[in-house]
Amino acid sequence: MKRLFFALWPDAQVKAQCANIIHELDNGRGRRTPVDNLHVTLLFLGNLSLGKELELRETIRQMAIPYIELCFNQLSFWKKPGVLCLTASEINPNLIKLVDRLSLAAKNLGIPIDQYAYHPHITLFRKANGIADYNFETIAWRSSAICLVECAVPLHTPEYKVIETWNAV
Repeated sequence: MKRLFFALWPDAQVKAQCANIIHELDNGRGRRTPVDNLHVTLLFLGNLSLGKELELRETIRQMAIPYIELCFNQLSFWKKPGVLCLTASEINPNLIKLVDRLSLAAKNLGIPIDQYAYHPHITLFRKANGIADYNFETIAWRSSAICLVECAVPLHTPEYKVIETWNAV
């Protein structure tokens, strides 16, 4: 069993911009996200057997993946999970369609998924203690692929490993 999710993975420039924001905000604000773990989750799948994983990967290979552009221009604090993150004031409709198609593919394979409303975000801090008054330059995230990612949690620090990538057409 692997703990899996679909994600958009950042390019070097986006990683550097996010790392700079994390560095500037870090004053005991919470547990910072390691730069190599920065991503935008599309759909959390949970623990999947190898058989379900392979079926899902084959299904996604048949899917047309769109180019996605997002502009992360807000700093948001989600109190209940204790997350300080970057969010977008406008969401690209192609992103919502992609998430809906990924969700449908998972459901059709009998993979249970959460029914929460989708909110694209970049987690900067977990176990955060509030929001900061901080101005930053909008982060333009351009994605030409989606990834299937495995989440392992050795010693309480998640490690993310990209298993497969599907390019936009």
